[in-house]
Amino acid sequence: MIGISMYYTAIPACFAGGTVDFEEYVHPIMMKRPFFAKFVLDTFDLDKSASAVTIGREINQKLAGYRIGPYTVLAKKKGVPGPYTMEVTIDTNVHFYDKKGHELDGPENAKTVKEEFYAIEVNPLPFDKK
Repeated sequence: MIGISMYYTAIPACFAGGTVDFEEYVHPIMMKRPFFAKFVLDTFDLDKSASAVTIGREINQKLAGYRIGPYTVLAKKKGVPGPYTMEVTIDTNVHFYDKKGHELDGPENAKTVKEEFYAIEVNPLPFDKK
């Protein structure tokens, strides 16, 4: 995660924002840690899409457009009517692999990506998003 964070700050033009379908993309990652996935799903009503990081073609042609975490989704307390009042972020550890399956330090020469559900963050919505 630290290596990826360094990429975000060092070469921001190579990574961009994007959205993914929560059920299709984030839910399977969360289910790798069922206890925490159950906690999130039992506690919050979640929006259908989540924001993610997009790998740019400037850094890796093969993975251009691929979405990676962290994933942030609008949320509210389960069963409470009204608008979303929080953001839930699903942090992931991102691993990049070469064509032989060896893990790499970054995405430049990667052929595949795997993610692990690492942590959950819950924050109130910033005032400008309410």
